[in-house]
Amino acid sequence: MIAHLFNAPIGEDETAIGVSTVGSSEAIMLAGLAFKRKWANKMKEQGKPCDKPNIVTGANVQVCWEKFARYFEVELKEVKLTEGYYVMDPKKAVEMVDENTICVAAILGSTLTGEYEDVKLLNDLLVAKNKETGWDVPIHVDAASGGFIAPFLQPELEWDFRLPLVKSINVSGHKYGLVYPGVGWVIWRSKADLPDELIFHINYLGTDQPTFTLNFSKGVQAHHGELQAERGGAQGG
Repeated sequence: MIAHLFNAPIGEDETAIGVSTVGSSEAIMLAGLAFKRKWANKMKEQGKPCDKPNIVTGANVQVCWEKFARYFEVELKEVKLTEGYYVMDPKKAVEMVDENTICVAAILGSTLTGEYEDVKLLNDLLVAKNKETGWDVPIHVDAASGGFIAPFLQPELEWDFRLPLVKSINVSGHKYGLVYPGVGWVIWRSKADLPDELIFHINYLGTDQPTFTLNFSKGVQAHHGELQAERGGAQGG
């Protein structure tokens, strides 16, 4: 349902994948781990060192991005904000990208001001950078705040999986998903964007159950979010 809302290319040969979390902080940790592992696997295949990963963000990111970088030993390269422009500048962000960049993180709904970063421009500039260098640096969109606003108020705005380099998106249900804390989701563009070795398989109830989370136990909020979406639909009920 959320994958459809974010325009994931779902078809016979393509299937989006996602998990519910206890909030966008956990969702971002999971997305970051997927980017880091996929980048490390690629570097190993090329016989290159994979001990100095970095991630590019704006200095306006929520603290969970700093936590991810510190906890999982990823260099955080922050684009400084300027007077009158309080979100990440896509041009400056792409200039900071290098071969060790696991992803560029864009925010749809800054914690500080609520502003949307220009994901479309970031995508276009990064496509050109990747073509020039031979790299394959992807984009993650932190849509914790804007993910349940933009699809309804600005459906024409291109920020989601319509952009080819957007590989994962997180969103919070307890901000504008009409659910009390805490619940979030992270959606990957395709199964190929989530390395299999990060997924655990358990059979506590007698059947195989794949799991990719940091937190195992969850409340009823995820089901509450699904119920709200099903009852309200695109029109809001």
